[in-house]
Amino acid sequence: MKIKTLGIQYLRNLRITTKFILWFLFISLAPLAIAIYVSYSSSQEVLQTEVKNSLLAVTDNKANQIEAYFQKRKRDAVALSSMSEVIDAIEKFTNIYRSVGRESLEYSAVEKEFRPMLTYYQKSLGYDDIVFISPDGDPIFSIQGKKELKSLYEIALYKKSELADVFIRAKTSQEAEISNFEYYPLAQEAAVFIAVPVFKGTDLIGVVVIQMSNKGIYEFVQEYSGLGNTGETIVVSKMGEDAVFITPLRFDSQSAFKRRLRIGSNSGREIQKALQGKNGSGISTDYRGQRVLAVWRYLPTFRLGMVVKMDTKEVFASAEKLRDNLLKISFTLLIVVVIAAFFIARSVSSPITELTHVSKIISEGELSARAEINTEDEIGELAASFNQMTDKLVEAKANVEQKKAEVEEQKRLLEEANRELDNFVYTVSHDLRAPLRGIDGLADILEQDYAEKFDHQGKDYLTKIRKGAVRMKQLIDDLLTLSRISRIKNPYEDVDMNELVNSIINRIEFDIKQHKVELNIASNLPVMYCDRIKMQEVFLNLISNAIKFSSKNKDINPRVEVGYNDRNEAHEFYVKDYGIGIDKKYHEEIFGIFKRLHTQEEYEGTGAGLSIVKRIIDDHKGNIWIDSEPSKGAAFFFTIPKAPPEKKKIGEILLEEGSVSEDDLKRALKKQGIEEI
Repeated sequence: MKIKTLGIQYLRNLRITTKFILWFLFISLAPLAIAIYVSYSSSQEVLQTEVKNSLLAVTDNKANQIEAYFQKRKRDAVALSSMSEVIDAIEKFTNIYRSVGRESLEYSAVEKEFRPMLTYYQKSLGYDDIVFISPDGDPIFSIQGKKELKSLYEIALYKKSELADVFIRAKTSQEAEISNFEYYPLAQEAAVFIAVPVFKGTDLIGVVVIQMSNKGIYEFVQEYSGLGNTGETIVVSKMGEDAVFITPLRFDSQSAFKRRLRIGSNSGREIQKALQGKNGSGISTDYRGQRVLAVWRYLPTFRLGMVVKMDTKEVFASAEKLRDNLLKISFTLLIVVVIAAFFIARSVSSPITELTHVSKIISEGELSARAEINTEDEIGELAASFNQMTDKLVEAKANVEQKKAEVEEQKRLLEEANRELDNFVYTVSHDLRAPLRGIDGLADILEQDYAEKFDHQGKDYLTKIRKGAVRMKQLIDDLLTLSRISRIKNPYEDVDMNELVNSIINRIEFDIKQHKVELNIASNLPVMYCDRIKMQEVFLNLISNAIKFSSKNKDINPRVEVGYNDRNEAHEFYVKDYGIGIDKKYHEEIFGIFKRLHTQEEYEGTGAGLSIVKRIIDDHKGNIWIDSEPSKGAAFFFTIPKAPPEKKKIGEILLEEGSVSEDDLKRALKKQGIEEI
């Protein structure tokens, strides 16, 4: 791939004259190819192409059939291992085996309970055996009654075992794995294993191993349609240093696991290439010593090699070889093409080279340079368009500089206005506290010292004065909170949201117990990069609101949920209650400052909480929205990007805060030899 990339880059960097020559040479290959085709259009070539294509089609078809066969068996094994009955069975077998062993009455009882079901699946799915293996590598159950005395880990230490190998791979990868074929000489049978790890929750409780024979793929191999009288399919597996035939051959029905060839030897080159992961075709000598036209493929999923072949005697039975030599014609044609391409390329490349020179001058900042127009063809039109583009570039540059100056001025005025507004809110909020404290203090004195002198209506007026002062104080506090959100920038840090939410719960523990709130907090809350202090304010407001607006119903206890969803590039949290709900027409309004949908007597508060929450979420570059209907509760969702906000340079921070002007900052940096802010 690297060589290919370098070759393409080299061709792109060639000069126009060279490219023209190469393109003309390439175009001339068409008649040259026709001449070569006429010279080699013999019946042998036609037949070889047709048979090779046929073999390729047969090879792809059989490869797909074998792939589909094993994939289906693998899917069946995964589906079987996911069944609750199988999970229950392997869990019970493992527990009994570990506690009292395989020879106990308890083990016999569990075996009696599950063997009929497992035998049914074994027969219906066409498996030779179903084996349960504990996480420690101990075989704890087998349909065929195999009772291995040793752990698979012990077996793997002393000899090559496909069963032990596939178990270890499945346990390590925690995915379904399939083994190579393994042959048992005494039983004269072959086996392949599919191992599927079984989990209960997140805990590995065992591995289900499915054993199958090689006979399942016989029907695909022994189908000779499209292979004539001598064609056949060979399927081999690597066992040690040998390539072993795992299916019968057309001319040797007893070859399965008996015929083999040494990898690295001079025989069976096409078989060795297939096992090496190479795909191809060609003429070679087969195991009978016959010359054959062969196509080979590697089946990577199951690490098998496949060769589909046919004797060349049959392929070329009626072929006759015809050849004509056109080397002199081809050589003459190439010379004519090169000469013509050279002169044509020169007539085109010269004005383009001049235009390129002018463009370099302009790119260096000299916008007064213009291209000369010497022709009226497409090159001349290109030069004229280039000059027009340069004129418009000069005009656009002047406009951009003017617009930039206007935008900078507007930005400065807007930032100044925002700072003045923020300072005004902060100052007014502080200035209002003094008279409020006086009103509240005088009302307290009247209530303490002169209560007996007031009638019932007077006392009621006095109470309203104190409540109004308290509410005004709450409004001022909320204004100050909003002001602090804009002014105060706390450092971002990695925050464990589980700990943060639990700290909020501890702060409002009295309200939770008082209203008997059923609080459900998700266990998968992440560690998030954010402003810890402001994020506490978000959860405190949302959870408190959820409790407040779901606590009026005395028939049932309030229920509040705090949850989390992973949304790829963002964290999504939600706080959900089952209270009074909110009409859809107010979903946008409720985030406004001091926006209330109920009276102070119905639900206490100032209406600034959600505005504060939204300001914090906006400050974190996130989004907040509500999903709610009347009488169906409310769910507040908000997202926080996972990517940390880009850290600003100190110069940018000084400019935003208005501590220094841009011109003063540039002059100060220039004295230090720094050109950029």
